[in-house]
Amino acid sequence: MKILHLINTLSAGGAELHLLALCRYLKKQGIDVAVACLRENVRDSRPLRADFEAENIPVTSLAGESRYNVGFLGRLLTLVRRQRPDILHTHLPRADIAGALAARAANAPPLVCSVHGIYRDRWFGSWAAPLMRWAYDEADAVIAISAAVEDWLARDLRARAANIRVIHYGIETARFTAPSECDSDRRCDAIVIGSMGRLEPGKGFDCLIRAMQVVRAQVPNAILRIAGPDPHSYGETLRRLIAESNLEGQVELIGFQADAAAFFRGLDVFAFASHSEGFGQVVIEAMAAGKPVVASRIAPLTEIVVERETGFLVERGNADTFAGAIHRLCRDTAERRRLGECGKKRVEEYFTVDRMGRETIALYERLLGQRGSLKSVA
Repeated sequence: MKILHLINTLSAGGAELHLLALCRYLKKQGIDVAVACLRENVRDSRPLRADFEAENIPVTSLAGESRYNVGFLGRLLTLVRRQRPDILHTHLPRADIAGALAARAANAPPLVCSVHGIYRDRWFGSWAAPLMRWAYDEADAVIAISAAVEDWLARDLRARAANIRVIHYGIETARFTAPSECDSDRRCDAIVIGSMGRLEPGKGFDCLIRAMQVVRAQVPNAILRIAGPDPHSYGETLRRLIAESNLEGQVELIGFQADAAAFFRGLDVFAFASHSEGFGQVVIEAMAAGKPVVASRIAPLTEIVVERETGFLVERGNADTFAGAIHRLCRDTAERRRLGECGKKRVEEYFTVDRMGRETIALYERLLGQRGSLKSVA
């Protein structure tokens, strides 16, 4: 079996790291895997080409740098015809639309589109919805990374529901299970609350900063470390809020972390105040590292965090409720340990790369079987 993956970029982000983990798994199963990207790099993030090539996964850049650039389509069509994959598997909206166009023009093999988010407010604008709906209806299968994404596709975008299959993200859990240790980046006398994501308004970091004003009044040795790239310079807004809140030195913006596992292992509590997510991969990464989670009570985080079993789900955007849950965990070491251990077990049961990989391969095999049956009938 030969799979060609097409993705928007190859800079470290949720979808891109998901693809890397999936490709590693497919390679281990003896599947021939190649990757093409519309562009390679995103500001203030780590390029992943070397990670793919270290696994002997060839990478082709199609040099479609601008989102309005369509000149790469001819190069994509040539690549599909030359490689003749058994499955074309696309990731993220621009790649999904390009893959659907290529599949139609090249009379290509089955098309699978992975939908990594709820793109309602995060893409070109309302005019893009018909293009995305067309692409997902053209696909032989659409993978939604959560039930929340499935619901958005079927109800809001009105994509063909029969095409959609939920396959949750899975991670390589062994990367996150090494024991925690104090190092130069860890203040060993502190209780460390951490959060991770692109610095942008929708991630709710401002809510966590306001929550820390309350937490610090009760737990003076608590600190908040926010990790993530700053592609749109939103960090300046957060730094002003930190200064206005008199939290300089207690709230730190530490930038993109190449070793996310080490970041999670250095925490006592993981807090995630995002307003909207397609899945929430950083949440399962924190849980895999044995950390209790305080997160917004939104779908799909409600598919991941079990209330009072692996963490706490609180009202989105409410700094007081975040502060209350964080304060409780800061004060109760045994509760942190219990929730962390339960979270780790939940990830190992439901959110592993092995489970994700098996379900993805089963989907590929079903599509190839259907395509073979149609050919034999013809």
